[in-house]
Amino acid sequence: MGQLFNVSDTIPPGDRDEAVAFFERILGNSNPLNVELGSGNGHFLAEWAMRHPGQNFVGTEILSGRARKFQSKVDKRGITNLVVFRGDVRRFVWEFLHEEMVEEFIALFPDPWPKKRHHKHRLLSAPFIRMLRGRLTHGGVVTVATDSVEYREFILSEFEEAGGFRSLFHDGFGEYPSDYPETLFFKRFKAQGWNISYMRFEKADENTIH
Repeated sequence: MGQLFNVSDTIPPGDRDEAVAFFERILGNSNPLNVELGSGNGHFLAEWAMRHPGQNFVGTEILSGRARKFQSKVDKRGITNLVVFRGDVRRFVWEFLHEEMVEEFIALFPDPWPKKRHHKHRLLSAPFIRMLRGRLTHGGVVTVATDSVEYREFILSEFEEAGGFRSLFHDGFGEYPSDYPETLFFKRFKAQGWNISYMRFEKADENTIH
């Protein structure tokens, strides 16, 4: 059985070299690293990792029950290029990742916190986006999907405020890719007839930051 890492119980790497060595040790190689921000039960990432054996993946989930179910999927399918961290995703990104380590961050259907007084809890705010940018490799991307039009517009605005990214869609968003594994949220939203917005933001050169 694989190891489920607890963010609060695992000593984080002290610098970039230690971080690179840390993930090489637990994943067994130095393949490109990709991180999902909030993995739920792991329906998407378990399948995605199996389809991309030449890439390494980290799943993060704050809820213990979901993280255990995710780890169970990894164990049952014998997935060797994926590790699961249980704990706060902001803390994980801040403590375990360092500059230019990640090729892609993936955030599928993050909680939109629809009430205005709860917007402070939204994951994809400008300060966190700036943190993600620092940890992306040159040309790395942040991939996002949401069912909320209001949250989509918020996300687009926050990426604009953060700076240092360019959208890979002319209008800022497109359709959920047909070749993507369907998450539980995706299936639920599609069954309810809701539209899904899919966004990709590429890390831009330093001189584009404002």
